Amino acid sequence: MINYKTNSLVAKIKKDSISVVLFGAGNMGELAYHALKKRNVTVDYFCDSDKHKQGKLFYGIKVISPNELSLMDRNKAIFICNGQYVGAVSSLLDQMKFQLVYNLVDLLKNTDFSDSNLDQNMFSKLSIKRQILLHEQNYLKTKNKINNEFNISNVDIVITERCSLKCKDCANLMQYYVRPKNSDHDLLFKSVDRLMKCIDKLYEFRVLGGDPFMNKKMYEVINKLVDYDNVDQVVIYTNVTILPKGENLECLKNKKVRLQISNYGAVLSRKHDETIKLCETNNILYVTERVTKWQDLGKIKYEEKTVDKLENLFKNCCANNLLTLIHGKLHGCPTAANGTNLRIIPNNPKDIVDLSDDKMSIEETRTQLRDLYYHKKFLTACSYCKGRDYGFGEIDAAIQTKKPLPLPNIN
Repeated sequence: MINYKTNSLVAKIKKDSISVVLFGAGNMGELAYHALKKRNVTVDYFCDSDKHKQGKLFYGIKVISPNELSLMDRNKAIFICNGQYVGAVSSLLDQMKFQLVYNLVDLLKNTDFSDSNLDQNMFSKLSIKRQILLHEQNYLKTKNKINNEFNISNVDIVITERCSLKCKDCANLMQYYVRPKNSDHDLLFKSVDRLMKCIDKLYEFRVLGGDPFMNKKMYEVINKLVDYDNVDQVVIYTNVTILPKGENLECLKNKKVRLQISNYGAVLSRKHDETIKLCETNNILYVTERVTKWQDLGKIKYEEKTVDKLENLFKNCCANNLLTLIHGKLHGCPTAANGTNLRIIPNNPKDIVDLSDDKMSIEETRTQLRDLYYHKKFLTACSYCKGRDYGFGEIDAAIQTKKPLPLPNIN
C-alpha cells in the first residue's frame, strides 16, 4: 500500500483522470464514498467478495466481484475499505498486480462526516472514530511485523462463560456450555500483567462473555485493565439484558471505557433503552448497533483440508486478528479459544501462548506472542471451522435455544 496525503492524492486522481474502486461495500466503503464525494472524486466501482452484493448497486454504483476487478486495467486507484481484512485484500491486490493501492487512514481522519447524512445508529462520531482506528491498526500490522515494534490491535478477554441469552448460532460457542463459570481473577490478572510486559502498545481490550455483566465482579477486571498506560481503551460487549448497577456501573465512567451494545430487539435486548438512558445520564461512552443478521459460520466439525485450503481460510478470516485470552491461555481466535476450552477442538500447544507459565522468560513469551500474531498461517481450529469470510452468507441473528446444545460430534 502506498503512503499518501489526501490533498495530493485527490489532486493526482483528478489531474490524471484515474478511475477509483472501493474494495468493500460495507460500513468502511460507505465512509470512503462520502469522504471522496466531499472532494468531488467520482467512485467508479465498489468491489466485494460477498456474492450477495455483487451485481447490485451501492449508492448507485455497481458492485463488482474480485474476479471482474482482475480483468480490468491496472491503472486504477483502489482503496481498501474494511477493518479486519486489510492484510488479506492487500495480498490479493498484490497478486493481481495492482500498483495504486491505498488504505483509508489519512482520507478518513481528515474528513468531517457531521453533514454526510449517515445513519447515526451505525455512524455515531464514536463509532466512526473506532472504525478508523481499527482499520489503521490492521494496516499497521502489515508494517510492524518487519521491525521489532510490537503493537496489537485488540485482545479479547473472556471474563465469564455465562450468558443471559442462549443463541444457537453463537460464534463464540456459548451455546455449548452446560456448567459455565466466571474467570479466576487472580489467574486473569497474572496473565494480563505478563501480556502487557511483552507488547509495546494495545489499541483495545475487548471484554467478553457470554455477557460480561453476568460476572458480578466485572468491575475488578475493568479497573485493572484501564490502569495500563500502554492500552488505549477497554470495550465491553453486551446484549443489554442486564442493567449495570453498583460498582459494575461505576467502572463504566472511566474515559478509557465504552460499551459496545448488540441490540437484538425489544424482546431479547430488553434493557436496551434503560441502558442508553443510564449511559446518557452518567456520561458513559457507548455505541449501539441493531443486529439482525450474523455471518453463517456453520457447525463445528472436522474436515480434512489441504494446507493451501487451511492457509487461504485463515488468511481470509476476519477473526485471524482476534487474540483471545481464556483461563490464562492466549489463543489465535475466539473459536479456537472456546472450542479448545470445551474440548471439542484438540489442544495444540503450538497454537497457544500460556501466559500463566512462570518458567518462560518475558522475552520467550514475547517471541511466542509475535509468532502467534504475525506468523501463524493457520490454526488447528481451522480444520473444524469454515472461517469468517464475508462470502459465506448470513443467517438470522440470536435465534434462541431453551437449553445448551449437545457438544458437536467432531469426528
